[in-house]
Amino acid sequence: MPDFRTLLKHDSDAILEEFIDKYTACVNTYDDQRVLTMVGFYQNILKAFVDLDQKKVLKLFEELAAFKISLNIPYIIMINEVFGLQNILISKIANHHMGSDVLDLLSTFKEIGNQIAFVYLQEYIKKLFSVNNVRINSLSDLVKKNLIIQYESHLLWLSGLAQSIQEQNKENFPQLDDTLCDFGIWLYKDAKQLIQNNSEYKTIETLHNNLHLFATKIYANIDSAEYHVLITYLEKCEMLSLSIGTELALIDNILMNKEITKDSLTGALNRQALRNVFENQYELSLATNNSFILAMCDLDLFKDVNDNHGHIAGDRMLTLFVDVVKKNIRTSDIIVRYGGEEFVIILPAIARKKGFEILENIRKEFQNTILEFEGKKIQTTVSIGMMGIKPEHSYHHTFVDEYIMIADQKLYMAKENGRNRIEIY
Repeated sequence: MPDFRTLLKHDSDAILEEFIDKYTACVNTYDDQRVLTMVGFYQNILKAFVDLDQKKVLKLFEELAAFKISLNIPYIIMINEVFGLQNILISKIANHHMGSDVLDLLSTFKEIGNQIAFVYLQEYIKKLFSVNNVRINSLSDLVKKNLIIQYESHLLWLSGLAQSIQEQNKENFPQLDDTLCDFGIWLYKDAKQLIQNNSEYKTIETLHNNLHLFATKIYANIDSAEYHVLITYLEKCEMLSLSIGTELALIDNILMNKEITKDSLTGALNRQALRNVFENQYELSLATNNSFILAMCDLDLFKDVNDNHGHIAGDRMLTLFVDVVKKNIRTSDIIVRYGGEEFVIILPAIARKKGFEILENIRKEFQNTILEFEGKKIQTTVSIGMMGIKPEHSYHHTFVDEYIMIADQKLYMAKENGRNRIEIY
């Protein structure tokens, strides 16, 4: 009966081929050189297993983890590859009845997994410090500051949590009691009067409570050096923190919609507000790691409505369109009258697919809406140019004009392609 080293040495090419085929589906997204680099790592890893050089195995996996991080490969995909290799090796051993080697291999892979988690954790903390600074700066640059300004205290709290993990230090650990951190003190005092919607308040309260529960789990495990546990819980904490910021940003948009001067005819926001509204939305999205949708809308053949039925009928058609839009969007979404029969719609904290669905519902409903005026039934349609925006850099004053131009080009394409349609950038 062959021993583990002999088996592995004899079957290493077949093992590598099976591993690449089953567990590295993302390999096709790399260029040839990156594929060769990754395969080279695993060839060396298998050789180190043959040589029973555990220190070299760990070192190679550390270097592989750093390589994966440089390619922006998530931790979960990396660790899935590792356990894929483990499963293949255990299967080979089990087929040759090498029971004692299975336990040794499991022990080795547990150490490998934790070492990879450590590498990813350190890089994750480094990035978290950086992006949190960007988020805090975004909040300070906001044109309009309402509830979202309270979010800054939890971004600072999150950075403190990451630092405690990095230093494995319980002494300066951030406040664990969700009622005693700066955000919690505000939430259970002033926020109750400011957040009128009880459902929205409860959502924020639940997110905040869960955030502190995960922080408590981190505190309990910080001395254990179980890095896979720490990275998982820290990721949960960041996700919950961003969700709190998103909820506050949506409430702020509702307040802004109430405060900003409206177009007297349609009830949409005035064009004069667009620059500040867009900048605010960009900064909020950057601070909360969200995407948002910008859409340019133009009523089709609107001149014919005015020419054939008069300007009063045209005015009512504009109002009718805004009514249809408001029926299909959230109270936190924004519609601005850009000029004449043109409107801008901004949908915060939303994915492109969902944003398209909302705009498509508006388009369909408006084409089926009839304006009854002086005994006549009048109908028209709307063309829309849409783009999804995921902020990655600090706001620049030219952004609003640049993005409006792109959305407007898509609107022009919708007109050229037959009207009554949506074109997406």
